Amino acid sequence: MSSGGSPPQPPQQCNQPQGNQGFTTRFWDCCKPSCSWAGNVGGRNPARACNQQNQTHGNRDAQSACSGGDSFACWDFSPWAVDDTLAYGFAAFNGGQCGQCYELRFTGQSNSQPDDPGSAGICHKRMIVQVVNIGGIQGNQFDIMIPGGGVGDFNACSRQWGVQDHQLGERYGGLMLACQKQNNELEARKSCTLNACNQLFGNNPQLLAGCKFQVEWLNAADNPRVTFQQVPCPGELTSKSGLN
Repeated sequence: MSSGGSPPQPPQQCNQPQGNQGFTTRFWDCCKPSCSWAGNVGGRNPARACNQQNQTHGNRDAQSACSGGDSFACWDFSPWAVDDTLAYGFAAFNGGQCGQCYELRFTGQSNSQPDDPGSAGICHKRMIVQVVNIGGIQGNQFDIMIPGGGVGDFNACSRQWGVQDHQLGERYGGLMLACQKQNNELEARKSCTLNACNQLFGNNPQLLAGCKFQVEWLNAADNPRVTFQQVPCPGELTSKSGLN
C-alpha cells in the first residue's frame, strides 16, 4: 500500500436535474413520420417527408413506405451535436403533440441496466428534440430517431436502402443492441457499433453521422433516463422538419 499522496476520489455524483421523469430509446424505421400527415398537426404545416432518393416528397398525401407507398423519413432528421453538451434531434413521443419541442436532460442513469457506464458518462448533457412521430411507446418515453437504431414495429429501411433485414441489427435496439449481445463492456460496445455503422452506412455520410451519434455524443448509453420539459422550438429543428 503506497503512503502519502491524495486518497482515491469517489466517483463524481450526478446531481439529478429537475423536471418530469422519462427515458429515451432509439429507432429509425424509414417510414413517413406520423406528423407528416396534415390531419395530425392541427392546421400547422406537416413535417417533411421524402421519396426513396431522399428528395422532399412533392405529394403530402403520399402513402407511407411502411404501407406500401413511396413516402419515407428524410435523412436530415438524424440527430446532430451542437457541442459536447448540447444536441438536436427528432423523436416519437406520445405524451405531447406534433411539432412540440422538449429539452431532455440526461440523469446519468440507464432505464435498462443498473450502473451503465455509458449513461453515467452523459450526465448533464442536454438534447432538444421535436416531436414528429408517435408509436407504441410509453407516455414518458422519447424514441429518438437514430439511423441504425432499430426499425421497431415497421420496416421500410430494407427497401429504401437495399439491404437485408439482418443487416439492420436487432428489430428493437438496432445495431448497438446486436453489439451488446456479443459483448456489453462499454468500449467493446462502442467499437462494435461504430464498425456496424460504417458497414451499413459507409456510402451515406448523412446517415453514417447520425448512426455514429449514438456512440460519439450519446456515449453508447443504454436507453438513458432523462428529465424533460417543453421548450420553444429552435429554428435549427423547424427549418429541417418544416413543422412549425
